[in-house]
Amino acid sequence: MTRFVFCHHAERADRRPAGEESEKYPGITIKGEKETREKTRILAKMVRDLSDGSIVILGGCSKAIRAASTLAVFTDELRQLFGGDDKDILFSERFNSAAPLGPLRKIAKRSGNGKGKIVVDFPLRIEEFIAPPGQREKTMARKLLAGLCGEEGFFRRFFPNNPLILVNIGHSSEMDALINFLHKENGSVRINDKVDFHFM
Repeated sequence: MTRFVFCHHAERADRRPAGEESEKYPGITIKGEKETREKTRILAKMVRDLSDGSIVILGGCSKAIRAASTLAVFTDELRQLFGGDDKDILFSERFNSAAPLGPLRKIAKRSGNGKGKIVVDFPLRIEEFIAPPGQREKTMARKLLAGLCGEEGFFRRFFPNNPLILVNIGHSSEMDALINFLHKENGSVRINDKVDFHFM
C-alpha cells in the first residue's frame, strides 16, 4: 500500500504584504511556521494510527525554498512531538546532502522486522511539483503523477514490501489540478486498494 500525503507550503515570506520571515526556515513567515507546526499534529496522529512496519517518508518537495522549509518544519516538529519517548516510532538520522544514501540504507535494514513504525527524513526534489505557466490542468496533473511515480519507485528500492506513506509539500495550483483530475477520472482521490491520496 502506498499513500501520498499532500500539504500546501507555508505562508511565503517574499509576498507583499507579508509577515516577518522565519529565522530558522527561510522563505516562509513566522506565522506560516506556526501554522505548519499545528498541522504536524494531524500528521502525528496519522503516524500513531499506522500499522507496524509502516514507513513514513518526509519526502517530496518542489525546488522552491518555501516548500523545502515547510517540509523541514514538519520533520523537526515530529521529532519534537515524539521526542524519543515512543519506542514504537523510529526516526532515521537527519538528512545529510553530502552523503544522502548512507542513512537511508541504514534505516532500511531495520525495516524488515515489521515492528514499530519508521519515519525517514529525506527531502527529495521533484521537478513536476511546479508546472510552467499556462499549462492545462490535465497535463499538470499527469506530470505530477509521473513525478510521484518516480518518487515511489525511488523509495521502493529501499522499502520494497512495507506500507509506504510519502509526505509531500506542494503548491496550490498543482495540488488543485491533481484533486480535480482524480475526481474526474476515479470519482474520488482513492485510486485502488494499493494507492491513495490524502490532502491536508
